[in-house]
Formats: sequence, C-alpha cells, structure tokens
Amino acid sequence: MSFKYIFLAFNKKLQAHLKILHLIYTTGVAGAEKHLLYLLPALKKFDVHCELLLICPKRNIDDLRQYCEGLNERGIMTTLFPVKSRMFYLTASKKIFRYLKSCGIGIVHSHLFSADFIAVLIKKLYFRDVIIFSTKHGYEEKYLVQYGLGNKKVRYNLYYFLSKVIIKITDHNVAVSQALSEMYYFLKLSATRMKYIHHGICLNASSAQAEVKGEPIIIIVGRLYTIKGHNYLFQALPEIIEKFPELKLLVLGEGPLRDELIKQATALNVNHHIEFVGFAPPAKYIHRCQLMVVPSLFESFGLVYIESFALKIPVVAFDVEAGNQIIENNKTGILVPRGNIDMLSKAIIRLLQSPNQRKIIVENAYTKYLSNYTVERMAKETAEWYFSILNDKQFSRSF
Repeated sequence: MSFKYIFLAFNKKLQAHLKILHLIYTTGVAGAEKHLLYLLPALKKFDVHCELLLICPKRNIDDLRQYCEGLNERGIMTTLFPVKSRMFYLTASKKIFRYLKSCGIGIVHSHLFSADFIAVLIKKLYFRDVIIFSTKHGYEEKYLVQYGLGNKKVRYNLYYFLSKVIIKITDHNVAVSQALSEMYYFLKLSATRMKYIHHGICLNASSAQAEVKGEPIIIIVGRLYTIKGHNYLFQALPEIIEKFPELKLLVLGEGPLRDELIKQATALNVNHHIEFVGFAPPAKYIHRCQLMVVPSLFESFGLVYIESFALKIPVVAFDVEAGNQIIENNKTGILVPRGNIDMLSKAIIRLLQSPNQRKIIVENAYTKYLSNYTVERMAKETAEWYFSILNDKQFSRSF
C-alpha cells in the first residue's frame, strides 16, 4: 500500500480525534519545552491527541528523563530518542519515518530548527504526503542579539538559507509572538506575516505576594546568555544597594556566561549580594521576592513575563520586543529604555519603595494573565488552527 493510501486510510479514523506527532530536538528544558509541557495535555480537551518524540544528545538523557516522565504521567506518550553523532539528521529522519508508517500517523508538528530540518527531510526523502506543522520559537541567537540591539542588517549565512528552505517546504508555520512573526517577514523568510499563537501557562500564585516584607530580594530568571542582559542588571546594582544595603539578587538559570558574570560581580563589589541559584522553577522562589527584573535585549515571546503575571510578582523590563507587546508600561509592569542602566536602577528603586504601586501592577497583570495567557486559550487557538487547515468535514469542530 502506498504512503498516500496509508495516510488517507488513517484520516478516515480521525472522525473521533486528530493524532499528531510532535517533534523536538533539545538539550534541556527551556521555553519551547515548557510550551509543549502545557500544550499537549490541554489539546486532548479539543479532540487533538498528541505524542512527543524528543531527540537529544546521549549526554543529556538524564537531564530530560524527568521532563518525559512528567508528560507521560499526564497522558502524553513521550519517547526519548538519543543521538550520538552530529550527523544524526538522515538517520533520525529515516527512523522517524518508519515510526510514522508503523503507527499510521500522517501529521508531524516540529519545534526548533533541528526538528524542523528533520521533518522536511522526512517529507522530501520518504513521505511526501506527510503534513508538517511548525512552531517558530526563535531564530539564530547571534542574530537575535544583533536585532535586539537595533542592528537589523540581515546575516546571509547558512542558517538563513536553510531556514528559508525549511519554511518553504513546511506546510504550515506559526510563530509564538507578533514580534517573531514580524522578524521572519522582515528577513523575507516568510512571504507573508506568519500567524502567531501566544504561549499560555498554568501557575499557582500566592495571594499575599504583594505583601512580602523585610530587606528586598529581587530575582532574574533566564539562561546565562548575552541576550538575557544580566550584565545590565549587575551594573545597576551599586546604585540600588546604596538605597537598600541588604538587598539580595537571586539569579535563576545556567549558561556559558556564569564565570564572566561572577567576575563582573566581583569587580563591581556586589558579589556578596548575588546568589547564583542555577536552573530552578521561579515559583519555588517568588514568595521571597519583591520584584522580577527582565533586562533581555529581545525575546521571541518571553515566558518569564507571563510567569511574573501568573505568580503575582511585579516585573521591571527593558522596552524591547516581544516584552513591550505583553507588558503595558506602568499598568502591568515597568518598561525602561533598552540598555539604560540609570533608568533601570531608578525604576527598581522606585518600585521597591512603593508597595502600593507593586500591588496595583500585580492585580492588573494577574487579570491580563487570566484573560490572555492561559493554557486553555493557547490550546483552543492551536486546535482551531489545526482544524481550519485540515478542513475536510471529518475535521470540522466547533469550539
């Protein structure tokens, strides 16, 4: 039986529900992985049943096992696919094709560049009738730093040209934010502005979050990479510490800049005010903190913004994409000009000195979270996207 007929036969079974294999290549849990953790179980409510195939280097298996177990416990069949060679693309694409064929699955939804590349290899080499959906969670990090700093000159490199081919072959693309959609259009990687579906999360906030008292503790959450802007916050600390001599900064995240940031903190004589926590969920520490700082130069979406909303902690951030599409200045957070260390320190001091303003921001932000950034809203929009494309009568749904 040809692959086309396998797919058509499988489609006839979809009158009850839709089945999709999600595919991601990863080395650890970050924004895209959290996105799947929330989205896939929630899609079941809309008759979309998903499996997840998680490709990772062998050295990262132990780091990702708990993540996979969590999804399996929530009813999402999740399989770890370890690879040991940098030339895994062809091998992986062939094995995944065989898996699709054996399970009768005709739809793949890929996440992040490597998985996108594998999906198009499957389509071009083995399974021309497979339908590929792709969520764009970001772009080449070097370019995102440049773009965030205002230098929007296009880098015509291998990553760019491969991205162009991948997007052209992929059947349906969606971005995680308007900012990312606009960037792909600006780069002429997409002929039209991509549809975008914002993230949604489900976190439990402390109802007394705005009433935290005592010497101030602030928190920054994110990978220790240039684009996250830790160095700007570190430079702002001396002025903040003048007003709050016992201030403490919790740094949640890991990355290659750790040693450089420690040296910077020592040079600024603020190292005894900083605790490098490592990778940890912000919900574990939020109850101790008065505010969150997000000095990122660019965010493809910025889960940390809506985490601050949901966890009822006020946020101070640079006025950059996509943060300024989520945060309403002086209403759901405080935005300061990108890279302006003086204004960053003053905004933090002002907010630390004003419990009433923190309370107002928290209440506004939590309301916005409930109306715009829930898991159910994200799952509903994603399901509607699937069914609007797979518009045969058997797929039609009313939400």
